[in-house]
Amino acid sequence: MSRSKRAEVRPSSPRRSITIAFILLFTMSACTPITSREGGEQNGLALPVGATLPSGTECAARVRGDQWEPRPENTQANHFVPDGVALPAWDDFAEQANQQFVPRIDGKFTGTTDAILAWGACKWGLDADLLRAVAIQESDWRQSTVSDESGNPADCVGGDIPPCPTSFGIMQLKHLTKPGSYPLSQQSTSFNVDYYGALIRSCYEGWISYLDNTYNPGDIWGCVGWHFSGDWKDPESEHYVYQVRHYLDTKPWLDWADG
Repeated sequence: MSRSKRAEVRPSSPRRSITIAFILLFTMSACTPITSREGGEQNGLALPVGATLPSGTECAARVRGDQWEPRPENTQANHFVPDGVALPAWDDFAEQANQQFVPRIDGKFTGTTDAILAWGACKWGLDADLLRAVAIQESDWRQSTVSDESGNPADCVGGDIPPCPTSFGIMQLKHLTKPGSYPLSQQSTSFNVDYYGALIRSCYEGWISYLDNTYNPGDIWGCVGWHFSGDWKDPESEHYVYQVRHYLDTKPWLDWADG
């Protein structure tokens, strides 16, 4: 199965300093520390392999107070709640992913863009700042982002004609390699983040079936790069990881004003 490489999306919006007036609770378990837009999780970027993950409802309660919105243009998609999500099996993943994680993807959360990223991170045992950084690299936090134009009519969806986009939303889910993701990937910010979280967590658990024996569970950065390239620690994925690490280190969202 061929893996298409996604073109880079570089942010271009202006940054202004703001004062952070709240601390967002991200407690995923009794031993997991607080994280916020200022802080970030201090004990790693993911709960351990095999950890019990909190439910979407639990995570919704933990982030509900997050009212900061730097992207008000996402409001409609941020409040689009999917009804009766039924996804096909992921062919390139072990059965555990299809039994345990794919059925968990529901996008059942509404809130600000920041709250959605924190909610999805909590639900999949990932650090919220990691998802914030990936979302900058992918879309500058803009759910309306589309990319990866194709000239093949068979690749077009939603009535488009070539050249047509094949990747959608805040985390840029490519419908050609993410089964069942479209059209909800474009309609719902929460679904987009939820689907991405399930992918990364499945990779982190070691459940991708087609990668070679250099792939091992518990490598969060390897999984972040895999999402971009479809391969394990190839040059393109390593370059992508370098860019996401830069955003994680610099946290440019701290300089964004409310929209």
